[in-house]
Amino acid sequence: MSDKNTILLVDDDFIFLEMLKESLVDEDKYNIIGFQSGEECLNHLHLKPAVIVLDYFLNSENPNAKNGLDVLKEIKKRDSKVKVIILSGQEDGNLVYDFVRENAANYVVKDDNAFDNIKKAIENAL
Repeated sequence: MSDKNTILLVDDDFIFLEMLKESLVDEDKYNIIGFQSGEECLNHLHLKPAVIVLDYFLNSENPNAKNGLDVLKEIKKRDSKVKVIILSGQEDGNLVYDFVRENAANYVVKDDNAFDNIKKAIENAL
């Protein structure tokens, strides 16, 4: 196993997920793995990620899929130390509060600065 920190990316939007992976691939210090569902991410926690970047809305393909808040709660039950950065198009203060209450490391809004903000949030989390 390498000395690189493992970063899990979770977003049901395949194109956004690939663009996010591409934006981080220059960071040779990370082992980056992407998933399109929270359930897939939960099935791969054995990879011992240092950081998980988790989208809030995860049910574009499967209407029964868990949302990011449910996935965050499950991640924290299984491994309270992993840093989870929430990614969302929602700028709802109540939603941000819910994630902070569940120990999210950061909350990044999907906007024009999202990729740079995610990089900074990952660096801060590590």
